Amino acid sequence: MSMIAATAGSYDLALVLGNLLLILVIARVAAELAERVKVPPVLGEIVAGILIGPSVLGWVDPIAHLEIADMVLLIGEIGVILLLFQVGLEMDLGELKKVGRSAVQVGVIGVAAPFALGLGVASAFGETGKIALFIGAALTATSVGITARVLGDLRALSTKEARIVLGAAVADDVLGLVILTVVVKIVTEGTIGPGVVFETIGLAVGFLLVTGLLSVFVIPKFLDRLHSLAKSSTTVVVAGFALTVAFSLLANQAKLAFIIGAFMAGLGIGRSAQHERIAEGLNPLGNVFIPVFFASIGINADLEAMFKPHVLALAGCLTVVAVIGKLVSAFGVNGSADRVLIGFGMIPRGEVGLIFASIGLSKGVLDKDLYGALLVMVLLTTLMTPPMLTARLRRTGVATDVDTTPIEHEPEGGWLQVRDDRMVLVGSPPVSLTVTLALRAAELSSIHSVDDGVFDWFGSHRTTRLEWRPADTEQLLALLRDGSPKSWRTLSTTGVIERALPEVGRSIDRRRVDAEHMDGSHVFHLPRVDRVRELNGSPGIEPTFDRLYASLEHPDLLTLAVFVSDATDDGRDAVSLAERLRRSDSRTVMRILGLADAVALAARGPDISVDDVLARVDDPQIARAAMALALASTVDTVHAALDEAGRDLLDED
Repeated sequence: MSMIAATAGSYDLALVLGNLLLILVIARVAAELAERVKVPPVLGEIVAGILIGPSVLGWVDPIAHLEIADMVLLIGEIGVILLLFQVGLEMDLGELKKVGRSAVQVGVIGVAAPFALGLGVASAFGETGKIALFIGAALTATSVGITARVLGDLRALSTKEARIVLGAAVADDVLGLVILTVVVKIVTEGTIGPGVVFETIGLAVGFLLVTGLLSVFVIPKFLDRLHSLAKSSTTVVVAGFALTVAFSLLANQAKLAFIIGAFMAGLGIGRSAQHERIAEGLNPLGNVFIPVFFASIGINADLEAMFKPHVLALAGCLTVVAVIGKLVSAFGVNGSADRVLIGFGMIPRGEVGLIFASIGLSKGVLDKDLYGALLVMVLLTTLMTPPMLTARLRRTGVATDVDTTPIEHEPEGGWLQVRDDRMVLVGSPPVSLTVTLALRAAELSSIHSVDDGVFDWFGSHRTTRLEWRPADTEQLLALLRDGSPKSWRTLSTTGVIERALPEVGRSIDRRRVDAEHMDGSHVFHLPRVDRVRELNGSPGIEPTFDRLYASLEHPDLLTLAVFVSDATDDGRDAVSLAERLRRSDSRTVMRILGLADAVALAARGPDISVDDVLARVDDPQIARAAMALALASTVDTVHAALDEAGRDLLDED
């Protein structure tokens, strides 16, 4: 109690909490409004910060109240650590292999060209060497989330250009963060000498090497082992966050930025089989802290300084070279591709550019004028990219509602075949087989890499109208039983599932909004499907689930229910999807879902017991399927109560 009293005595707690409430509410409202006018929500959060900050309304004034400045700084720092953790978690370095040399070359040029051009512009405006170096570095990193969101909305993730852009953004982000680490250290030293440069680069490379080895060989095994030993599934979530904090502190000890550690922790956790569970547990935390970081960028902005003529002139020049630098990167593409589209996709700076600017301000490298110029550049490049990408894609996309593919007999072995552990497309399949081939490709991708030609075929038919047929449901059920997260990513990349099943498409669109700060190409997650598959593949982990599942006469109904639960976010869409997949069993599927929710709620008590809920069910098969689904979806004390009720249900026979 004495610690609480001391804290309350040194801070106006009511003022701090009131300002935090104001930031969260206004930032969320602004993000919602931005989404409705098709503007990236992150920009709404920044504008919200400008409005409530000292520059406009003055509702949140960190200049007048030190405790507000401390609160915004602390929560913003946690937010940016969570943000870079999410970036690392969603980043698959294997993507670079899939798109090959082109993506790496585009990424490298997309870092080098803006860096050199930004350095030149800052020097031309009379800035010193250190500041010019920092401004050049701030122009390097691409925001993969914004580009992926637009490409996903237009169902173009399977195109060659999209894969190159997303792969290049991986190289871009890694190089950009390394540059950030090196440049921050250099510009904060008293002098810039060869010793400082080599020491900083050595520390950065050494840290990345050590944490990279831990991320590949130690962290995934540690988390998987911890999950198997822990009684509570939240233990692995806390461990994931603890690793992120530990890596951030380790980066600080190496005299590097905290966010480098968070990024590397995300890379390691992303390789673990528990990454979905950890992401699901930490995303709500990010939903609170990350908007405070972006709002703090607006709060710290000086609107008067941003509209000074020389600031606007510098911002305009930086924006021009920022665009040119990324357009030039498209020359790194080998072979045929739409280089203009690739250049457009590399333009937005987004979250990493904002992190550069905020670090520059906090370290005293940038004054209010330079900070404002960088902020304007980030806002402009972020705003201009979606309409440019949309216009280009609509211009190059040709509607193919009618199947004009020349009639060709299916090759022996099928249209999709595995050669040298790589899935390839053989021949020219009819467009009417798009859904069938997408499901087959997703199945094979679980254990084999995917040739570019497969995705190119889906990309060339991205505007074809698709219909879901009963045979597709049977193929989907097989995929849900035997697939993997790689399968869901392949299916999402083809864009087929959201076109053939509009209910799933609406859910994916909403999830892309929620993933505004990350890679929106990875939003098609099926955590309950993966959990059921994991339990079926490892008998003995959940004995009660095993017995319930074995007692089902039609386990496919449980599989359908789990998929509908994972793939939709709206009750009406769930009903519609169940009917589309298998109309004859749709009512049963919805009864399983409703009962699973009811028993999970009853297990939390105290108003009604699980037994009371089950007593109202006249079909024991539905009761057992619902109990199995509830067991696969819940944790901790609720899970224990359901496990006991499930055993009682089985013992009744």
